[in-house]
Amino acid sequence: MQFNVEWFSPSIGTPIISLAEYGIVFNKAAITVLNNAHSIRIGFDRDQKLIIVQGLKEEQSSDDTIAFAERERNGFIRINNKDFVRFILRYCPEIKLDRAKRFLGRVEGEFLVVDLNTPADGSDEENLVDE
Repeated sequence: MQFNVEWFSPSIGTPIISLAEYGIVFNKAAITVLNNAHSIRIGFDRDQKLIIVQGLKEEQSSDDTIAFAERERNGFIRINNKDFVRFILRYCPEIKLDRAKRFLGRVEGEFLVVDLNTPADGSDEENLVDE
């Protein structure tokens, strides 16, 4: 019998992405599933309302990637990118960012996929790390 198992690690937890007006915050689990990437590429699937994140090694970095590993503070990485958030909100007007919203991530191949159709419970700004 074959299984397609994604093992849960209690020491790391669930990958969570927090979306706020200023940008995106990745928790320790999200950083880990991206293999502690040097940089990332972020994309958006408009039809399915998915944020797609790809972790990259240093030699894969280019002008269209975002520095990642060097931004880690206290187990979180904060990417300030209002333009990307505005782009997402254009296609997801139902998301109100009067308070930060948290979304669960899942691993699909080499990508971290964040479904904006299903926010995580208990979403609030207090769970975000300020620099």
